[in-house]
Amino acid sequence: MDKKILYFSGSQKKSNDPNLHSLEKIDSNKIAQVLSANTIILMKHWIKFQQEWTSNIYKQFKDYDKYIVLMYLVSKSWEDDLDLFKFYSIDEYHSKEEIRLPNISLLELSENLKIPKETIRRKLVELEKQSLIRREGQIIFLAQSALNLQKPENSIKNISIFFEQLSILLSAQDWFGPSIKRENVELYFKKYYTIFWNHYFKFQIPFLIRWKTIFGDLESFVIWANMGINQNIMLGRNFQRTDIKANNQKLKKEQYIANIISMSDTGANDSMNGVNASSIAEISSIPRATVIRKLNKLLKEKIIKRNKKLEYFLTGKGRLNVKIKNNYLINQKNIALFVTDIFNLIKRSSLKI
Repeated sequence: MDKKILYFSGSQKKSNDPNLHSLEKIDSNKIAQVLSANTIILMKHWIKFQQEWTSNIYKQFKDYDKYIVLMYLVSKSWEDDLDLFKFYSIDEYHSKEEIRLPNISLLELSENLKIPKETIRRKLVELEKQSLIRREGQIIFLAQSALNLQKPENSIKNISIFFEQLSILLSAQDWFGPSIKRENVELYFKKYYTIFWNHYFKFQIPFLIRWKTIFGDLESFVIWANMGINQNIMLGRNFQRTDIKANNQKLKKEQYIANIISMSDTGANDSMNGVNASSIAEISSIPRATVIRKLNKLLKEKIIKRNKKLEYFLTGKGRLNVKIKNNYLINQKNIALFVTDIFNLIKRSSLKI
């Protein structure tokens, strides 16, 4: 038996603790209500986590599509492991010399990732040239170099802060119970890494695909999102000047994205600071020349604007904004589902730290 593999025994998979069985699974609709009622408070933590994660991807892989292909294959291998009731901790998984990935056809990858087959074939060749994967016929192995590149230590720290803050708000509800410290959330993610992080992959892959479908490419989405992050900060500062609790009740999820997008459209916000191309390139790790090219594309779509200081803002104009707002609501629902899965694992399963 491989000592680096942790196995579920039958008793672990189905706990004999009567108190555990008396607890109902947490309802994602209840989680969604709390998320919606506390958007300003919670989104800054979620955004920080997502921004760091996407920036690190581009810094390491220089290509979002390439990483999505890799992420999908890794996620599938983790699902195969769970079918055998086994999982790895973060250190155990990333210390392996290489990982055999499941045999998946180009057609399956293409259909599920919305990427042309020839593009996927090309990305696999590029990954092999970079020594991130090794291929033996149809069999693909994830190399140690790839494992080192994608160990998400900082991302787990950041997402743990978000879960802690959300759990504090949820602890006011009888059905949730006590809040969870960020250190404990981090321990769960690290000890049961291929279980917990696979839930994140299953959320994140469709999340990225939906945004890519709207923007045409993920670089454009990330650039647009960095402008949104800047305006989110401005929105938070405006609310801090008044009554943040009262405003949170008014700013439900339906209005949140609309407020961020349209901040620069009102005369009252003419003096607000935008973000320039160099700052976006530095934060996102996307080359400045690419950032400028994508900004020009977004300007043509009229969903952003530029001031005399060459700072960029989101606007409420342009046909794409209808799709953006609809997709935001879909994403909020899926964030609630992901969060619920994680809290159910921590609070309602037999997994212990």
